Amino acid sequence: MHIKPDCITCIMNQTLKVCRLLEVDDPTAKKLLDSTAEILARHDLTYTPPQIAKETYAKIAELTGVDDPVAKAKVHATQMALQVDTAFVQSLHDAVKFAVIGNVIDFGAQKQLDLNETIQTHFHRHFGIDDFETFEKELKSARTLVYIGDNTGEHVFDKLLIETIKKQYDVEVYYFVRGMPIINDVTVKEAQILKPLATIVDTGVPTPGYDLRYANASSKTLFDDADIVLAKGMGNFESLYDETDRKVYYLFIVKCTVVSEAIGQSVGELIFTQH
Repeated sequence: MHIKPDCITCIMNQTLKVCRLLEVDDPTAKKLLDSTAEILARHDLTYTPPQIAKETYAKIAELTGVDDPVAKAKVHATQMALQVDTAFVQSLHDAVKFAVIGNVIDFGAQKQLDLNETIQTHFHRHFGIDDFETFEKELKSARTLVYIGDNTGEHVFDKLLIETIKKQYDVEVYYFVRGMPIINDVTVKEAQILKPLATIVDTGVPTPGYDLRYANASSKTLFDDADIVLAKGMGNFESLYDETDRKVYYLFIVKCTVVSEAIGQSVGELIFTQH
């Protein structure tokens, strides 16, 4: 999904949020914002938002000397997610909905949503698009499932969904993570809590979305051959939607106007769609 003018202000705002998170002084903040503006100016509208985010965060890391600029936010998000009561999740559909609600944990989102408030307001709402019946039908014969992770903290909710799937279906799960720290996306380091349930796959991808141009050969093979692929979050949607011929289930909350227009659903809607 190509970048739109709205994405430009969103990426600039992400840089400002990193400045505040790292508590840099004003001259350093100006330098980081200038570097992001320069990167944006060099890229036309044929790039995806995750591809440009890769460049901006690499420059932030270079200028600050901090390899994982959003590390504090990732720790906080994980602690917050682990404290959430999951007792009311009673079915596979509940677990799918709970997993997508966890997608509100997103440092890079245009619109920031409160996790507990979203659980209360969204858990009993219907999906804007819901292909759960097709998903459930395919699970009955599936032997392999690739689950492409998104944000740290959110991966705690992914764990519950994978647990629920494996209780009901004999399916081997491969959990894809980013190849390096990028925004607050989950990497091998944060994904260790899923190890008993899934094989953790370092995709080698440096973008905040599973971009096939950067993916290593082993993850590409798994992606191509899996019976089911479930891609979590807007970054994976932006990277894969209309970029692959294989069927993918996309599971996310609409958090910006650009994705809203692409999917034909309002900001705040829960999406579970196969494309």
